[in-house]
Amino acid sequence: MTKHQTAPDGVESETGQLAEADWIARYVQTDGGGDLVHSIRDLIRTGRLQAGARLPTVRVLAPLLGVSPATVAGAWSRLRDLGLIDTRRRGGTVVTDTGTRETARADSPDDHSWDLAQGLIDYALLPDLGQALLAGSREPSAHRASKEHAIPSLIAAVAPTWPFRPEAWSTAGSGTEGTLLAIEAAVGEQRLLAIESPTSPRLLDICSTLGLELIAVECDGRGPTPSSLRTALERRPAAFVYQPRAQVPLGHAVDAARLDELARLLHESPQTQIVEDDFIGPLSLRSAPSMGALLPERTLLVRGYCNTYGIDLRTCVLAGSSRLIDRTRKLRSFGAAMNSRILQGALAWLLTDTRTNAAVDHARQRYAARRSALRELLLARGMSAQGDDGLNLWVAVPHEETAIVALAAHGISVASGSRCHVGPRTGEFLRVSTARLPDSAEALRRIADKFATLVNLQAGQSSRQLA
Repeated sequence: MTKHQTAPDGVESETGQLAEADWIARYVQTDGGGDLVHSIRDLIRTGRLQAGARLPTVRVLAPLLGVSPATVAGAWSRLRDLGLIDTRRRGGTVVTDTGTRETARADSPDDHSWDLAQGLIDYALLPDLGQALLAGSREPSAHRASKEHAIPSLIAAVAPTWPFRPEAWSTAGSGTEGTLLAIEAAVGEQRLLAIESPTSPRLLDICSTLGLELIAVECDGRGPTPSSLRTALERRPAAFVYQPRAQVPLGHAVDAARLDELARLLHESPQTQIVEDDFIGPLSLRSAPSMGALLPERTLLVRGYCNTYGIDLRTCVLAGSSRLIDRTRKLRSFGAAMNSRILQGALAWLLTDTRTNAAVDHARQRYAARRSALRELLLARGMSAQGDDGLNLWVAVPHEETAIVALAAHGISVASGSRCHVGPRTGEFLRVSTARLPDSAEALRRIADKFATLVNLQAGQSSRQLA
């Protein structure tokens, strides 16, 4: 291999210089500068980026990551502070000696890196799909030319769990696709949408994809607040989107009394359609009432099943207003206009199988135990952590970006709270994914200790600055 030939990992063998900036882009997370720091640190720690490797320039890398040059420059600055890279006048930015890297790793909980940022489920808790797919392959309507957006066996399996009697049923390829279709059908030609804040980054990404203008509706422990929704409705939004249970990132559910308050306000704004995003589906600890029982002609409920049964099932259920369901079907008509009847049949089988339901119950309790355990440990250490349901905690910190970088240095990646806000953020928070937390009480204590040590250190620094 000559001096400028490229090794398979994208690094020139002789000089250590990155041959292609897009190699880095394939391996990093870009959910804010903190995640970029953590991703580069992982590449260094695992040896994919070795001592002496040159990093691409800020101007070259930023467009490939879809972030601003300032974000990359800030990440490089934090990596320098951690002793992982160095910027030289003529040599560019290079990875420094690996001894620093190994020292940082030795301080991580149980000598292990914990990814509490990406919101990934625990694959070990998924039920087996073998029998379900076999049952789906025997669906009588399979291979027929007619379109069946929701087969009878699936409707029969889902209906007992639905919080209202919908006018129409349909399916989509995933919870995210279902919610995108529902929002697009609800807003129509208008581009103004009211949405709870803070909310799931996934929902904000959908809204960004659709090019929507957003109005923030503030939340408390019971869901969107009536006063904030009233203010939002004064601007006559085309639709209102909220999560009825296991809300990301706050973890609350909307109770019947709060739902009635919100419905009364929406009744006075007949132009506003309603989309309910039930992304966690059967893994939620709570059942939540639906606006569909009060305003059926304007409501769509989207329920995801991928977190429960795995993404390869590729089936979520939409139900509610027949007018809005018709719009979602038209939006799909030039693509995969109908979900596979085999996959629909597989989901119907899973929803009614006794052993599968027992496995889902077990997964639900395991997820809840992990989330609750970390929350209690954080509260016991004087921290503020919200999350009564779902797969996340919402943790208050003195300074978000500093917290992300400091935790990354100890092998813990967390997500940026600022990505959950519509408009200016209120407070400094971390979104902590809890689905893949360890079950070991000792490992959880060590993780909680790292959070608490960090917060106390930051609080002390802030006090000294004020003094």
